[in-house]
Amino acid sequence: MDQEQWIDIGLYAAYILIGVAIVAAIVMNLINAFGNPKSLIKGGIGALVLVAIFFIGYSMAPAEFGASTASVMEAAKMDPTSESAVTTYKLVGGAMTTTLVLVTIAVVGLIYSSIARIVR
Repeated sequence: MDQEQWIDIGLYAAYILIGVAIVAAIVMNLINAFGNPKSLIKGGIGALVLVAIFFIGYSMAPAEFGASTASVMEAAKMDPTSESAVTTYKLVGGAMTTTLVLVTIAVVGLIYSSIARIVR
């Protein structure tokens, strides 16, 4: 066998092991979650909050391109008037708003926990 065949075998083995790890992680989390139903409720509430934050950000995202954005898209040979471009623009805006909100919550939480430790 030459070197390229060994590389291919190694890559296929890595893909298989990644797949096994993903399946194992999902199955083990499901087993643990069904053993403790209260954790499912907390996880579900957390997922619903994330979805709500995303949809708020998505609804606030602009549906129209500015002049600079449209010119950049035209330079990249993309059609700024297509429906897919507008949808992608809104999805990216929603994701960026969600990220900003979550980072803000994390920073506020860090500051609060630091102050709470000092006060105690």
